[in-house]
Amino acid sequence: MSHSMGFNWGFKPSNDTSGCNATSACKITKPRVKRRFVSDETIQANSAAAAAAVASHRPVRAVAKRKTAICGIQGQPLPLARAVELMDRNVLQSTLLELVKLHPEIQSTIMALQPPSRTVDQYVTVLRSKLEQIFRNLPYSKLRDFSLNDESAGLSDYAFVRVKPHILEFLNCLVDCVLESIPPQSQSALHSLRVLDAATELLSQVPRFVTASNNYYKNVCYEQIAEIWCTVVRQVTQDISFTTSTSGIGDWLQVLQKHNDNAHGRLQKPLQLLQTFQEPLEPSQTQSSLSQDQHPSNLWNNLV
Repeated sequence: MSHSMGFNWGFKPSNDTSGCNATSACKITKPRVKRRFVSDETIQANSAAAAAAVASHRPVRAVAKRKTAICGIQGQPLPLARAVELMDRNVLQSTLLELVKLHPEIQSTIMALQPPSRTVDQYVTVLRSKLEQIFRNLPYSKLRDFSLNDESAGLSDYAFVRVKPHILEFLNCLVDCVLESIPPQSQSALHSLRVLDAATELLSQVPRFVTASNNYYKNVCYEQIAEIWCTVVRQVTQDISFTTSTSGIGDWLQVLQKHNDNAHGRLQKPLQLLQTFQEPLEPSQTQSSLSQDQHPSNLWNNLV
C-alpha cells in the first residue's frame, strides 16, 4: 500500500508557502514611537535639576574652622573683689538690694554678717543726708523765708506735696535707727540715750506746714519717740551707777527739757518720768508712775 492510515511518523517538510505568508501577515509588532525634538536648553535644565536633587540628598560634612593664633593681649573683665571696690555707695547699695530681691534666702545671712552695734555718728550721717534731701526739694522762695522754730511760718500745701516722700523716708529711717539702738538690740543704755538725743534734735528740724493735717506724720513720730524715751529712761534708771550720779540725771533732764520745748510739749511724758528719779518719791507713787508707761503704744507702725 502506497498510503497508510493513521498518524504520519516523522517530520515532513512543508512546501506550502502560503501558510508562511499568512503567519507573517498576522504578526503583531510594537508601534514605532516618533522622536520628539528636544532643545539643548531643556536638556541642560533637566540635568541641572537632577544634579540639584542628588546634591540635596547628599550629607553635608561640617568642616571645622581652624583656630588661628591671635597675637597680642586680650581684655578681660574685672575680678569680683575689684569690681566691688570700684563701685560707689549708691551702685553698691542698689546692687545688693537687687541681689536680695532675686535671692531672698540670703537675707538672713546678710543680717547675720552685720556689726553688733553702730556709732552715733553713723546714724547721724544717714539721717542728716535724708533731712537735707527734704530741704533740697522745697520751693526756693519758701526755703528762703522759712523760719525753723516759728510755728506761724509754716509751708504751703504745694511745698508739702513736693517734700512728702522725702519726709516719710526720713521719719521711717529715724525710727529704724532708734529701734536698733535700744535694748535688747543694744546693751548700753547710755548709747541709747545718745542716739535718742541726736535723733530727736534732727526730728525737730523737719519743717512744719500751715495745714495741720500736713504735720500729721511728724506729730505721730514725736509720739513714738516719746514712748521710746520712756522705755530707755526706765532701762537707764535700773543702773545703780546712773541713779547714784545726780549730775548724770541732771544733765539728761536739761537735754530732755530742751527737746520738749522744741517739740511744744510733746515729750512731757518722758520728762516727768525722768524727774521722778531725780526727786525721791514714796515707793507707791513711783510704782504708779512707772505702771502707766508699762506698755508703750506702737503708733508709728499703725500708719498707712
